[in-house]
Amino acid sequence: MYRGMTLLTIVLLFMVASRGGNGQPAPAVQAAKLAVTSPVTVPEGNGAPVITDGLFSPGEWDDALRIALSEAVELRLKQYRGVVFIGVRGPNTVSIGPSELSLAVPGGQIHKLHVSAQLYEVVLPPTGAEPASRFGLTPDWYANELRRDMVESERLEKEGKSPFEIIRATSYPSDGIEFAIRRSKLPGQRWLMRLSVSAFVGDKPGMLVYPKAAAERTTEAWLELRFK
Repeated sequence: MYRGMTLLTIVLLFMVASRGGNGQPAPAVQAAKLAVTSPVTVPEGNGAPVITDGLFSPGEWDDALRIALSEAVELRLKQYRGVVFIGVRGPNTVSIGPSELSLAVPGGQIHKLHVSAQLYEVVLPPTGAEPASRFGLTPDWYANELRRDMVESERLEKEGKSPFEIIRATSYPSDGIEFAIRRSKLPGQRWLMRLSVSAFVGDKPGMLVYPKAAAERTTEAWLELRFK
């Protein structure tokens, strides 16, 4: 049944499933008890490199600001020598799926950075259809794609496993998503940020938007990041 399906197709199925079987949004990941007041200042890092492989290796994020987005997902922020690092991490019980990081400067265009089996960026208009995606387009930023063992995937597909069973069994180890974005991409000392994360919490798919009240096509209620 699933023969010939691409990784991207299966990941898109993951996204559809995150809306629940009746077409309604799946329950949001439980909100964190820790309240964060906007704006936040992004700290200057100590020079420890971040390898954007999705593995939050020891020492990479020790110098980052940490914000609990939920009881299961954490946001990490830091900058170093003109690069802003944004991490989205879940514990072992949480699998971070396709996600989108939207950034803008006050009064500026919204840049949506998409992470799934491939990466792309679109500039969102205030209304109307979203521009067509161009996979691989990552001007002045990068992040880790969601990678899987395709040989094992084909074997499990022949056994009749479901797409979700295949995703869980063949995904390479990952703690979440690690973004590296040049400061020059968005000029100025203030950025506005909205994050949309899909995640399996245990065996249940869910969605998390942060800040919770953040609009999608405007920067209303977005988190403000400040740089010294």
